[in-house]
Amino acid sequence: MSSLFEKTMSQGQAVTVERASPRIPPPPYIGQEAPKESKFCPLAAVNKWPYKFFHHLDSETISQAFFAAGKFRMRGWTLYYIHTLLSNASRPLILVPATEVQALFDDIKKELRLLVYFPKEEREPGFLLSFKEEGIPRPRYLGRFDLEHSLDEMEAKIPPYADSDNGEHRADDRSFAAFKKKMEAAIEATKQKSKHQRDKKKKERIGTKQAWCEQLKRAQCYLGVRPRTVPDMPNPMEDQSIPQRELERAMKRYQLSKGVELPDLNVSEPAPFAFLERVVFVCVDVEAYEKDNRPITEIGVSTLDTHDLVGLSPGECGKAWMMKIRSRHFRIKETAHLHNSEYVAGCADRFEPEFGVSEWISFKEAPQVIASCFRPPYSRPLDDANGGAPAKDDAQILTNGTDTPKRQLILVGHDIKMDIDYLRRLGYDVSNLSNLIEALDTADLYRAWKHHQNPSKLGSILMEMEMIGWNLHNAGNDAAYTLQALIGIVIASRQSSLATTQSQIAHRSEALEREARDRAKEEADEWAAADIEGGDGGPPNPLPRFGWPTSSPPDKGTNNRIQTSKMVNSKDRRVEKMAIEMHAQSQSTKKIEAKQLQSPEAKIKSEPWVADEEEVGSFAQSITEKLAFLEDDGEVEGGGVRLPVVKGDTSVKW
Repeated sequence: MSSLFEKTMSQGQAVTVERASPRIPPPPYIGQEAPKESKFCPLAAVNKWPYKFFHHLDSETISQAFFAAGKFRMRGWTLYYIHTLLSNASRPLILVPATEVQALFDDIKKELRLLVYFPKEEREPGFLLSFKEEGIPRPRYLGRFDLEHSLDEMEAKIPPYADSDNGEHRADDRSFAAFKKKMEAAIEATKQKSKHQRDKKKKERIGTKQAWCEQLKRAQCYLGVRPRTVPDMPNPMEDQSIPQRELERAMKRYQLSKGVELPDLNVSEPAPFAFLERVVFVCVDVEAYEKDNRPITEIGVSTLDTHDLVGLSPGECGKAWMMKIRSRHFRIKETAHLHNSEYVAGCADRFEPEFGVSEWISFKEAPQVIASCFRPPYSRPLDDANGGAPAKDDAQILTNGTDTPKRQLILVGHDIKMDIDYLRRLGYDVSNLSNLIEALDTADLYRAWKHHQNPSKLGSILMEMEMIGWNLHNAGNDAAYTLQALIGIVIASRQSSLATTQSQIAHRSEALEREARDRAKEEADEWAAADIEGGDGGPPNPLPRFGWPTSSPPDKGTNNRIQTSKMVNSKDRRVEKMAIEMHAQSQSTKKIEAKQLQSPEAKIKSEPWVADEEEVGSFAQSITEKLAFLEDDGEVEGGGVRLPVVKGDTSVKW
């Protein structure tokens, strides 16, 4: 480098002083420390940023414009490295300046009209890093990463680790401990899913499993094999006045009141506890045509009145109680010519004789006939003396009698949401019943009993209980067997241990890879957190009104079960409202444009716009996808917000 020199006299001696030339400072060299005030982002975290923090539609848009097909590398990045000093990290961490990341965000905002920013620190603490603390290592310059230089080539240039690279740190310094924590967060940020996301998903899974376990406990209370808890009963251990000889018995009563320690269930004796609410179980199964699931072909209804179980021993696997189930099978006249055989083995004409005989009804009669099964005498066997109809006199007395209280009902089904939707399409909404306490799903009850994550078919559940389900996919048979499965699960779950031991996990995981073993352990921990000892399941979970969609569900013979509608909470109602408003605005704009294009003599008929269900659903789905990352009353979860552009208007509108 050329320099200017001048000689001066100092105490009679000539002194040479170097005066810097006014040129741009030289580029940094490999290994040169970054300035203390600089901020950085892990390169791998930036590369995963659009896929990790955006919904699928926006992430694909950003990827195609700035990341895919070498575009991310084409931008050119200034690389720095830092030795993490972590025992589980063998390679240095590659970083890029935060200023270059901000430049990328600015380009995305300008080109795609997406408001993007750095993730919040509490959500992803390792994305934006600073190294201003004293006595900690700082990033060191590595070079430029672009199309001409691969990342492997750049990493090969990193000098080997030396103690002098990391400043004057001490292993016991608090600042050095904070540095290691920062490095752990940075490495976590480079993973596809952040710890925040994994913890959130895990919490959701535990909540779901806990709901299944509580549902099973409530089912046990309804059938009298588990007591209802006594919330205000004092703990005897806190009462110093109780004599020692009385303390043990008092503790047993206390634990029983909390549902912690229950006596062994003797199936040769009647139910040990009172039947909660003295409910009537009503199980429904509906079959539809496999190639077009709109036509309903069969309806099966089975009932179990707990009044019939008072003083009756359940017997082995609850088979004595199963004998009290009353079943009916209805076939629709208008769809009698439709038979399922391609995707499911339909057997509409094979209603098991032990359950009863099939009855023919029309679509018009279906709502009234179904409603009669939810009223006394609750699917009572047909009365031959009354022309094959239910005993109307008994039903009238039980319904209108002033001395008879209204019975509480429990809806039962196997994947019950779809059957509820089918009933609504027939014109009967079971959620309108004021005396319906809740719905129990045998698929969830079985998962709670066996601690399984995935649902099981009705036939598999019956085989587990050493029962054979004859002619399944007949609605009448399915309803009867589902109610039998409910009894069997409740009895078996009180006779067997619900805890999944570590040895069982190890046995299940012997043939699996490390990741599968870790997942099995994690699932067991989740079940341990979900299946809280004691309790009675808490209050029932009421069936939400309009909680399931009214559109046609998928074919019941496939695994594509209909999903629960989300239009029940405030956020989704907001989405639905926005969809209607946006669609109305769109329709209005189209009419104005059409009017301008037509001749002056042409007139456009003005009429109020009525929201079309299919169109609004499409708009709602679109908006839901845009707001999928919103949570906590609209707070942005981590990636950005789309700023829609209205044609002909340069201002930003929401």
